[in-house]
Amino acid sequence: MLRFTAHRARWVADETWHPDQQSRWVDNGHYELSVPYSNDKELIMDILKYGPDVEVIAPDALKESIKIQLDRARSQYG
Repeated sequence: MLRFTAHRARWVADETWHPDQQSRWVDNGHYELSVPYSNDKELIMDILKYGPDVEVIAPDALKESIKIQLDRARSQYG
């Protein structure tokens, strides 16, 4: 599950990531999106393009993969 900031939510809500996606608006204006996937490589690229406007809530393995990618990117800038 991905949680998008209220700032980014209105754009993401108009996108179709997967035909079987599930989504909901959260009281604070955030948007939560759940998409089925089998290969996380493409999904990770899609998530990373939203930078600080998205948080991976679950599953833990996807969350960890995002952390690793962000750590690698950060290490290139000292």
